[in-house]
Amino acid sequence: MVKFQVNSNPQGQYYLPKVVRNEFGPKLELLADAKAGVIFPVGTSAQAVLESLEVIQKDLEHRVRLEKEEKEQERNEPEH
Repeated sequence: MVKFQVNSNPQGQYYLPKVVRNEFGPKLELLADAKAGVIFPVGTSAQAVLESLEVIQKDLEHRVRLEKEEKEQERNEPEH
C-alpha cells in the first residue's frame, strides 16, 4: 500500500502523482464525505470499489495498531 500527500495549487486544483494517473486513467469519480473520500476510474463497479476499500481498511487498521504500539513504547521509555 502506498500513501501519497497531495497538495492543491493556488487555483485549488490537485495534482495526482503520475503513477496514480497512469493506474486510474484520465477520467475519475470521487465519492466523499466530511473526512474522507475514495477516487476510482469512471465505470468501476461498486463491488470492485468495495473490495479495494476492504484492503485499504485493513491497512489503516494496521497503521492504527502500529501507532498505538509506538505511543506505548514512548510512554514506557525511561526519562533521562
